[in-house]
Amino acid sequence: MPRKPKQSVEFRLTIGAFTPSTIPMHRLAEYMADFAVLLGNEQSVHPGGLEEGSTILVAKVEWEAEPKVRERLYAVRSRSANDHAMQAAARLDDRLAQDNAKGVIADPAGAKVIEFPGRDRFQMPAFGPIQQAGSFQGIPIKIGGENDPVPVHLEDGKVKYIVHARRSLAKEIAKHLFTGVVRVEGEGSWIRTAGGVWEMKSFLAQSLRVIEDADIRKNIGELRSIGSGWKQAKDPLKQLERLRHGAK
Repeated sequence: MPRKPKQSVEFRLTIGAFTPSTIPMHRLAEYMADFAVLLGNEQSVHPGGLEEGSTILVAKVEWEAEPKVRERLYAVRSRSANDHAMQAAARLDDRLAQDNAKGVIADPAGAKVIEFPGRDRFQMPAFGPIQQAGSFQGIPIKIGGENDPVPVHLEDGKVKYIVHARRSLAKEIAKHLFTGVVRVEGEGSWIRTAGGVWEMKSFLAQSLRVIEDADIRKNIGELRSIGSGWKQAKDPLKQLERLRHGAK
């Protein structure tokens, strides 16, 4: 006697971009992977195909697992789900933004469970420019130019900054070219882009402070030389408890 198929309900992820015939296969796979993580309950969730309109991913959820899937989606919506699910939601929203789209997950009755703003999260008005004091730190790697003030290039690890300084200050900074870490303080002009990111348009350094070029081996040696008495303590853990909570 043939086994009856299990009853199932359908959850849908609508992607407001592409159609089933135009979405690149690798992109479809990325959306499907994140949708699967959001639904969880791997053994009870199955692919249900694509529907026309925008790209609509259908997931068939076994009837018994539907309450667990719904609870998990509600947890994602309230930002109380585990890191794995929250990261999948963030990735999915990022993909929608990159594809200039919005998205929504709907339950079997068609009610919206989670809405992904996607492209709309970047629709903020540009703001600025505003003048604000600030500072930058790094190793001077390039200084020069015909104008006054002149550009000064600072390297801080993998990040590089370009600020400007009057020639008199630039000459002082040049003494530390490639050799030391300096911090310049001054005033900059900043704007906020429509994407919500603050960008520096210009920065005029007004003062210079030389930061000591730290030698980590020397610093560790200095820390080890500080007398603490821990090595002589009979029970260091008990001593730590006394320091934290007082003698009992």
